[in-house]
Amino acid sequence: MSIPRPRLFGGRPLETATVLRATRDALSIAGVLLLVITMRSGGPGFDFFAYWAVDPADPYKVHEGFGAFHYTPPLVWFAAPLRLFSWPLAYWIYFGILMLVLVWLARDWALAWLAFPPVASELYHGNIHLLIAAALVLSLRYPVAYLFLALSKVSSGVTALWYLARREWRNFAIAVGGAAIVAAIAFVIAPDLWLEWLTHLSTYATQAQNLIAIPLVVRLPIAALLVIVAARTDRPWILAPAVVLALPLLWVHGLAVLVAITPLVRMSRRAEPA
Repeated sequence: MSIPRPRLFGGRPLETATVLRATRDALSIAGVLLLVITMRSGGPGFDFFAYWAVDPADPYKVHEGFGAFHYTPPLVWFAAPLRLFSWPLAYWIYFGILMLVLVWLARDWALAWLAFPPVASELYHGNIHLLIAAALVLSLRYPVAYLFLALSKVSSGVTALWYLARREWRNFAIAVGGAAIVAAIAFVIAPDLWLEWLTHLSTYATQAQNLIAIPLVVRLPIAALLVIVAARTDRPWILAPAVVLALPLLWVHGLAVLVAITPLVRMSRRAEPA
């Protein structure tokens, strides 16, 4: 009679659990060191400055040669209250929020993800890719979270194909319908801002530097295919690389969205039969 092998660390065999734990701990140490080194390079908050400095009356003006606000007019409403805090206090508050989001997403692997340079860079610059990762995870259970995907990095809204491929008509209506309603309200309030946003994007996209030079017209069909594959094969973790490919401008720290793989893999395992 064979003796069952003890299982730890999410139901894995003891030997595998030991290796995973050691790997996680080593990456966590490396991740903390990388974040400290990154933060010591000076001038953090390059991207976050655009959110903090946005002027609701003229949101697409580039301030002091940097800090361009690229998002749709509805996002201006959420960014404007940031001016209630002084700079750099606002940045450090936002940094703390991003760290909490990272911990919520990755839990015991949060510090290990810091060893992935795009995540440390995301925290340093203060962009929204970790928030996008959180919205992606939440949108599978609460489709209203899809609004943030569709109204921030618009092309990442390709994840709506998940609902269609799985015939989740109600969730699709909530997600896409909600985003359309918010966009319509914003258009009624300030129709000129939408034209300014489109003009800003077309201008900035030709001037941006340090991009991963794969055009969106190439990446978006691949992203759409990945979303459909994820939905049809019940592998939600594939949505994370799909969103990365669907980003309008693909920066290195945009790869921080891949943190969503951790909770999405766990979600898949919880759905598996015992």
